[in-house]
Amino acid sequence: MTEHFIGHNKARIEASPNRFFLACAILALSIALFLAAALAGTTAFRKEWQYASDART
Repeated sequence: MTEHFIGHNKARIEASPNRFFLACAILALSIALFLAAALAGTTAFRKEWQYASDART
C-alpha cells in the first residue's frame, strides 16, 4: 500500500514544473511587461513632445 503512495507522490513531483523553470518564466514575463510599458511610455512621451513643438511653431 505504501508503495502505491510513494509511486503516486513521485509521479506527482515529476509532473510538477521545476521551480527554477517557473522562476525563469516569471522573470522573463516580468521583463517583457516592463519593456512593453517602457516602450509605450516612450512613444507617448515622443508624441507629446511632437505636439508641444508643433504648438510652438
